[in-house]
Amino acid sequence: MLELIPTLDDWASQYPEVAVATVVRTWGSTPRPPGARLAIAPDGRMAGSVSGGCLEAEVVEQGLRTLSGEAPRVLHYGIADELGWTVGLACGGEVDIFVERLRWDPEDPLVAEVKEAARSGADAVLCTWIAGPEVGRRVLLVGGRLVGVGGPAEQAALAAAASPHLRSGRARVEVVLGTEVLLEPLGTAPEMVIMGAVDTGSSLCRLAQEVGYRVLVVDPRERFLTRERFPSADELIQEWPQAALAHLRLGPRDAAVCLTHDPKFDDPTLLALLRSGVGYIGAIGSRQTQEARRQRLIELGADPQSLPRVHGPVGLDLGGATPAEQALAILAEAVAVRYGRSGLPLQAG
Repeated sequence: MLELIPTLDDWASQYPEVAVATVVRTWGSTPRPPGARLAIAPDGRMAGSVSGGCLEAEVVEQGLRTLSGEAPRVLHYGIADELGWTVGLACGGEVDIFVERLRWDPEDPLVAEVKEAARSGADAVLCTWIAGPEVGRRVLLVGGRLVGVGGPAEQAALAAAASPHLRSGRARVEVVLGTEVLLEPLGTAPEMVIMGAVDTGSSLCRLAQEVGYRVLVVDPRERFLTRERFPSADELIQEWPQAALAHLRLGPRDAAVCLTHDPKFDDPTLLALLRSGVGYIGAIGSRQTQEARRQRLIELGADPQSLPRVHGPVGLDLGGATPAEQALAILAEAVAVRYGRSGLPLQAG
């Protein structure tokens, strides 16, 4: 939804109602994930995508039918359907696409809240009923608060169903109170905060951006924290890490990695991170270093029950030794934690 907001705003004055197609489920290899959207204006203009191009023409036709009064519905496409290769997925997968008529009024409270959540990066989940008597109904959860019509029981059920998806940031259909609802987190790009402008951090910065993180590098040392060393970083913050964390809002999709290997940097930083809602905390250092660090953190007031949140030695055991290989191991672990996966080889599953 986020990427379509500027287009919907632009179209609103001429076309307050448009058709929207949303990928709600996929099986196998598919070009676009759940949550991908295609907006269709009454004049046939398009924005967004629900496939690599093989489905768009058919989906546009179906979307325009909703503007003519047809009910919202879920369409299924795959290479085995009756339309065959004409509008099937050449990649061999299958996909469900929900088509509906959407009224986009910037003055509508729900639309205004969606736009504000997108702007602020709030923990918000857009909930759309894709089946049942209320098909097409939409509400927004913002910090557990329901925006739209609904009672306390529904709010609690939606919040419980949406909670696991705030960490992953992935859209998914869940059955809520007996009805299929598409739950779509609206958070902005997850952030990775790298504490320590070291060579491994430089490699980690580049790799993390490739998988969609917004990367911030924090170090009080001006000589190390330079654009020459971190040309692609989204933000360079020349502060002590614990000071920087005081004005950063890190949530369950975000990651923080301490790479300085220096207690005067790491200990207060890790203490602050343990008291935050950040989803992944990594700290460089050997097992012996980690044990000594745990004891210091307890002495500084850390809750012993929270210490397993610190992944140290940081990273998966890939066997690499270069800064780039170490960065890859760290990023792999951060991604596995974000999606709640083991990090084991797929063949082991």
